[in-house]
Amino acid sequence: MEQQQRRKTKRVLSNPAYKDRATILKTSHETGGLYSLGELEVAPGGGNNPHIHTAFVETFTAVKGILGVMYQDKKLYLKPGDSLSIPLRTPHYFFNAGTEPITCHVQLTPGHEGFEKGIAIAYGLTADGKAGKNGFPKSLTHLALVIDLTDTRPAGTMGLLMPLFSWLARRARRKGIEAALLEKYYYL
Repeated sequence: MEQQQRRKTKRVLSNPAYKDRATILKTSHETGGLYSLGELEVAPGGGNNPHIHTAFVETFTAVKGILGVMYQDKKLYLKPGDSLSIPLRTPHYFFNAGTEPITCHVQLTPGHEGFEKGIAIAYGLTADGKAGKNGFPKSLTHLALVIDLTDTRPAGTMGLLMPLFSWLARRARRKGIEAALLEKYYYL
């Protein structure tokens, strides 16, 4: 049986709300599902919101500059070469508190193709002005799809909305919304 050829995907993604640029270095498919690996460049003042993951361990490794990570209610600062692995279901976020851009590697173990797809959608929506200043898609349906795909669940009381987000994501898939967003933002 002939193996189905995989479509090419976007590898460099920019998010003006988070002030970062992500480059996918290794996809989950390329590593046989062992891990996904990306390089993240974060501008001064950039970063994301508190969240958790339930499907993968996220490891940050500082490459250039000082990477800030809020983890276990402490702000940690990683210098080049320093790494920090965030266990499952642990609230965290990253940030750049400095005055220069920083670069870090982010590894997801095991690999997570949904994260790769969801980040492409989230960054694409933001670049197209379809997300707020906080980086969240303006459409609740789009937000639910991104949360579901990336396994990036809001930390704290916002996490109580997960049943609603899961339902909205299933509904969006049935309506073809996810496929349309992947065509626009993920595939070349």
